[in-house]
Amino acid sequence: MTKAHSQKMNIHLITNIPEHAPREEDPHYHMFNEVKGRIKRAGLWKCIIDDDLCAGTPELHHTHIEYSQIENTDPNKVAQAFGLHFENDEDFQEWIESPGNLEVLCTAHHRTHFGIHSIPAPLWESLRYRKEGTKPAAEVIPNNSMKSRKVSDIMNTNKEKKGEINGNSTSSSSS
Repeated sequence: MTKAHSQKMNIHLITNIPEHAPREEDPHYHMFNEVKGRIKRAGLWKCIIDDDLCAGTPELHHTHIEYSQIENTDPNKVAQAFGLHFENDEDFQEWIESPGNLEVLCTAHHRTHFGIHSIPAPLWESLRYRKEGTKPAAEVIPNNSMKSRKVSDIMNTNKEKKGEINGNSTSSSSS
């Protein structure tokens, strides 16, 4: 049996973002805000992970297809994967801003060291179902922090990180 252990993994990413208009100019952006309003009115404006790693403010995340990736996405492949039917491009654009493609995440689970935008998908998905109080499958540590600390020390600072996010987060980013 392999003993429990922590290990470092260096990841360098090149992201390819196609040309797209600012969100505010997207004719479907009002739908995003309408969904956000409905979620708030229903009392569901909190991180769906809802665990001891949650920190920061709630944010709405495009779960399956990021807004910026619409131009690189094949609607037929999306329809097939999720059992959907798009009559036209407008239907696809509307789905992008619908509850089927949106979920509420806190700052920590969205954009920071436990974030879906930071951690590889297989490791992040296990965070979604992690037993409370156990170590996360992964955590992003800034390079300047890694140089001066051991992996075991870093993995034991979740409470410190949670405090940093709660103390510094004023954003309510949208995607």
